Amino acid sequence: MLASAGEPFDPVVLGEALELARDPRCFVHVMSIARIWGTGLGIQHPGLFPSKREWQHQLEIVGGAVRTLKKAGLEARGGVIASRNPSKVITREAKRLGCRGIVIGARPVSWWMGLLLQDEAWWIQRRSSVPVIAVPYEPQA
Repeated sequence: MLASAGEPFDPVVLGEALELARDPRCFVHVMSIARIWGTGLGIQHPGLFPSKREWQHQLEIVGGAVRTLKKAGLEARGGVIASRNPSKVITREAKRLGCRGIVIGARPVSWWMGLLLQDEAWWIQRRSSVPVIAVPYEPQA
């Protein structure tokens, strides 16, 4: 599985997924999360759900990754799921789909921010029952 918590896939991360899935029998699931930002007064508020523009952006991210993988000769399919907790959804879907591993991009963070706000790659590694390959990359401006 090639996963993202909502950020575009970096070419380094796509390259790592291509290297790991070189077996012709491999099938790659591409998944991205459209973030639900929380609740209002304990119930889900419609204003906190992803907008049509956010859904479209996530679909473009997944579609671009699927096209790249198919051009490289791999079978791939993708989808977008809305969630408040990306790490839980990604690990649950990887287990449900029977994936042998999860490839996710890991942005470098300072030790202080890593201590305070662990990024999604850290949470996915912590929660996952399948191997997780966190590929470090430098975000592009």
